[in-house]
This record gives sequence, structure tokens and C-alpha cells, in this order.
Amino acid sequence: MKSFIIKIFGVILFVAFSSCSKDALRSNDILHQLNATESVNDPFLLSSVIKQTALFYQNMGYENSRLPCAVQYMQRNFQGGDNYYSGFKTPSDDMYAAMNILKLIDNAIALTDKRGSLTHKGIFTIFRALLFSFVTDFYGNVYYSQALKGREGILYPKYDKQEDIYAGILNELEQANTLIAQGSESISSSYDIMFGGDKTQWQKFANSLRLRLLMRASNKLADAGAKMQAIVSNPSATPIFSETTDNASISYIGTTADNSWHGGTLYWSDNEEFDKRRPCKTLVDKLTAYNDPRLRIWIAPVEKPWTSDPASNGVEVSTTDPNGFSYTSTWEYIDHSNPDIAAQSINILDSNKLYAGFIAGMPGDWKNGNGHYNTEAGGVVGNFKVSKFSQLFRQNSHPLLKAMIMNSDEVQFILAEAAARGLITGDADAYYRKGITLSMQRWGIPDGAIATYLAQPTITLPSDNTGKLVKIADQKWLGLFLVSDEAYLDLRRTRLPEIFKNGNLSTYQFPLRYRYPGAELGQNKDAYDAGVAALAPAVDDEFSKMWLLQ
Repeated sequence: MKSFIIKIFGVILFVAFSSCSKDALRSNDILHQLNATESVNDPFLLSSVIKQTALFYQNMGYENSRLPCAVQYMQRNFQGGDNYYSGFKTPSDDMYAAMNILKLIDNAIALTDKRGSLTHKGIFTIFRALLFSFVTDFYGNVYYSQALKGREGILYPKYDKQEDIYAGILNELEQANTLIAQGSESISSSYDIMFGGDKTQWQKFANSLRLRLLMRASNKLADAGAKMQAIVSNPSATPIFSETTDNASISYIGTTADNSWHGGTLYWSDNEEFDKRRPCKTLVDKLTAYNDPRLRIWIAPVEKPWTSDPASNGVEVSTTDPNGFSYTSTWEYIDHSNPDIAAQSINILDSNKLYAGFIAGMPGDWKNGNGHYNTEAGGVVGNFKVSKFSQLFRQNSHPLLKAMIMNSDEVQFILAEAAARGLITGDADAYYRKGITLSMQRWGIPDGAIATYLAQPTITLPSDNTGKLVKIADQKWLGLFLVSDEAYLDLRRTRLPEIFKNGNLSTYQFPLRYRYPGAELGQNKDAYDAGVAALAPAVDDEFSKMWLLQ
């Protein structure tokens, strides 16, 4: 049955996006919705919804380099337009990718209504709110109240105002918490591949997402703080993520390309795609400045690091990271008598360091970052002077590799910011330190190393609120590593950390949204025009401001 559903999805997805008929995109929704749930039940659909949603988010976190590059976790070593936001210049079909999962979710909710399954209805409602929040957060006004109603004859759904969508999805998440609490049926641990059938965990997910969205809209909603306080003040009724075991993520099996980490050897059979994605200097420098133990977990040592000491020339250094992956580095002296090295001296930004990243906004196909002069030996994507990501991210599966939607450390940083801004009562420093602790635990850092890290003066929150918000944003940005969609939305909202002029980015404008899919202009023009009219300025580009930003 599972393979049957997957085949249906593939056929309908192909039809929807390959047809030239004006009505094809909408009318095929009807067939999709009729077929997607034939002969199945809502518990069965749960595993599919979890998997598809988690992989959708993780694809944005690492494999698709548009967002990881935009937030300066990553830079591309080849075909590097994403290094300076070029991916935002073209219409994005991610809205349709989310809607395809939402079709399955809405049909699953219809099945729960037939069975009177309150718990499962609540769980599916969480995913519904999550995916609609993604669509509106990245595009602005989109269809919501009339979305996915092809079976009811609505082929051209109107776009709702973003403020109305936010009111709706926040209400849905509140209802989800209540439905799960009131539901009497159990959740199959076999189909619940995220929380193993634990109802309380699903309540925590619903309420944690409410905190995320309330914070995102906190500059627009007068009662955002009061609603956040109500959630935090009643943990028995509205529990939230507070431990690493709470994380909304799933593990990879690692036996086929489909169930492996998208970076592993089964997904990318050779190293070329892996080698194209390199750590950004912004990330490496931040980790280095904080003496952050996550550096050695995420980043590999440079293969041929520069040294200013001629005695170190040719000396090999062997390192083994905390996960047992081994590397060999060979120091190379910056010998200005060598004309090739002398010609690259202006590009040597990191010397006497085992870890180095590509500068932000690196021009596309610029292979000689950090003074890499031997480009012929390096080939198309090779560079011996800049770190790669660690071999952890070349594995098909690993306990530390997850398809992540939301983690408990993010919730603690949300609360730290809320407390610092006076939106809720509580100790901003306690939330902040717990956020750091949970993030490090999630990446396998031992407690002793965490304590040492937290004891550093550079980690201490300053006394002024502005300074607190800067420091909280710094650590939240590190904690959101590879949850790139949320890192982007947070960077857009707070403008922190202040990284917008790093490297070569001083002449580039940070993008604020995705452009609507091209099919909307041709097939749903009235709604599209109204959506564009709500932007400021009323132009469908990556710089116009949606309601959240106006």
C-alpha cells in the first residue's frame, strides 16, 4: 500500500506540473484528493506526512543551497550564485511542494472526522499549520481559507491576507493541543516515526510552534506577549519542548538513497556535490572566536593550511574529530618568492589555522578562495585551502544526522528573547544558557565541555537589553545550523547577527521573500494580482515587504 500511495503521488505531481492547460494545476487537485486516501486510514498516513514534511524542511537545510548560503552557514565552491542570493531572483515552486503535502494532510483530517479520531486530527492539524506558515512566511499573502478545495469546485482560490492566515494557523495550533489532550485513542508507535506514539510530545510540538509564530509576528500582534506568557505559565495544559528528547526530527535509515541523509554516499555517489558545499567563513570564524566544540563536529580541517612559519612547511598534522573521523593536514609556507603564491597573497585571509571557510558572497566558480593557487590540481570543485564539511555529513545515517523541523534549543532561545524584550516574565540568561546546552547536547558535546564553554566571558550576557538580544541571536543562529529555513526567517526578522555586509556582500541586498510561482500568474491571475498589491512596494520581487515586515 505504501508503494501504491507513492506511485500515485509521483504520477499526479508529474501531471500537475507538466500540463499546459490553464485549469490543469487546479483540476488535478480533485483527482489527487480522491486517490490519495483510497483504501487507507489516517494512522497509516501519519508516517507519510511526518516523513514528507521532515524531508521537505531538511532539503532546505542542506541539500538545496539557497537558504544555507543566504544565512552564511555555507558557500558554494562552484556554480555559486546562491552565495549572493541569485536563487531568490526566479519564481519559486516551493509553495506547490508544500501544497502537495497539505493535500495529503487535509484528506487525512477528513478521515479522522469520519472516525472521530481527535488525537490524530490534532496531529495532522499541527502539520497543516506548519506548512501553511511556511508558505505565507516565504511568499506573503497566499491561499488559505479556499486552499485545497478542488473537490468543492474552487479551482482558483483567493489569496488571504497574511494577518488573517496568522490568526488562522495560531488558532489551529491551539485547537491541535486541545484535540490531542481530549483524544482517547492511542497513537501507533510504528506509524509515529517522530515521537513513538507519545501524545504529550505532540502537544509540546503544537505549543512550541505557537511560540515560534508568535515571536515571528511579535512586532505585528499586540497580544503576542500575553499569548506567549499564557503558554509558558501553564505547562500541564500547554507543555513545550524543553529537552533534547523533545525534538521534532526523524532519523535516517541509510539503506537506500531515499532514506539516507542527503549528502551521504548513497545519495551522492561521488564527492563532487559534497565538495561544492563548503563552510562559510562567517560560521567558521564565529565558532573559532567562541572556542566552540561544535567546530570539530561540523567542519573538517583544511587539507593544506597556510603557515607563516617556514619551519612548519610540509609538516603533517593528523586529527581525529569527536565522531572518530580522521583527517591529515599538511602545512604550506606562505613563500612570497614563489610567484604563484605571491600572486594569491591578497586572497590569503586565513593562515596558521586548521579551519577556514569561504568568504560570504564569494563569486560563482571562484576556486582560489583563501589563496588556493593550484587550481589545476584542485579540479573543478577542489580547494586545498578551505575546509570541507566534516565526514559526518558524508554518511548515509548517523545518530547525529536528523531531518529536522524544530528543536528544543530553538524554543529556549525564543523564550530568552521574549524575556529580554519583556514579552514574558522569566530569566533571559537561564533560557539562553539552556538553549546553548540543548544545542550542544544535540550534537553530542559532553557535559564537561558544555560547562567550560558556558564559563567563558565571551558567552556571558551583557547587562543591557540590546546587548542581550545580540548575544542571544548569535547563539540561536549557531543552534539553527542546518535548520536553514528558520535561520533565514529569524535573520530577516531581527537583522541579527549583523552579517549582511560580510565578505563580498556589501553591494548586495538581503532578500525578503520568495517570488510567487510562475503558474500563479498564468492560472490564478486575479488572486496573484491581489497578493502582489498587498506587498510594499507592490512588485513581485524578492525585496518587497509582506505584512510581517511592513
